[in-house]
Amino acid sequence: MDGNGRWAKSIGQSRQHGHKIGSSRVYEIFKTCTELGCNTATFFAMSSENMHRNDEETEFISQLLEISINEYFEELIKNEIKFKVIGDTSILSADILQVIEHAEHETENFTKYKLNIAYNYGGQWDIINSVNRALANNEPINQKTLSKHLTTHSDYPDLIVRTGGHKRLSNFMLWQAAYSELYFLDILWPDISQDDIKNIFNEYGNIKRKFGLIT
Repeated sequence: MDGNGRWAKSIGQSRQHGHKIGSSRVYEIFKTCTELGCNTATFFAMSSENMHRNDEETEFISQLLEISINEYFEELIKNEIKFKVIGDTSILSADILQVIEHAEHETENFTKYKLNIAYNYGGQWDIINSVNRALANNEPINQKTLSKHLTTHSDYPDLIVRTGGHKRLSNFMLWQAAYSELYFLDILWPDISQDDIKNIFNEYGNIKRKFGLIT
């Protein structure tokens, strides 16, 4: 979800304002995805590298995470959405962790939809974390074992969409993205619309995915 800061600057507002507006778009876009037949979506809120920004900005975004979970908690329950935060959350305050753990616990048995928020997440961290878990369990290091210990388990993305104009993954789901379809939009995240998502889904629907095989 790239471009919150640049969007805010373009209208003479603070980066915090951009993050606030960007955060408000997440559930709306998630609902659009579900209406188009997608049952699992992961939103990349903060990368491991983003956490090196100034404390004021990272603290503000962590507070937005807490506010958003509280705001949409009843929607998660009503619509049977399994909620999860993936990434190294150990850096978050006890209050925010409590809100996350409560939402995850209350929705853990839902299977209809899945909404993941990647916070302090990095694909490299995910792989290293998976290897360490396998080693701790004395398991062999192979594709099946590593896949089992990734934060998303079997939820590999069919489609990855990045806003903001940059054409790179920026350390997002490096293992899981091996055969994902990639879409890069020049628009900034706060400007993304339901029509943008519909157009991407329509184009994706016409792709024959072969996963390296010959059909």
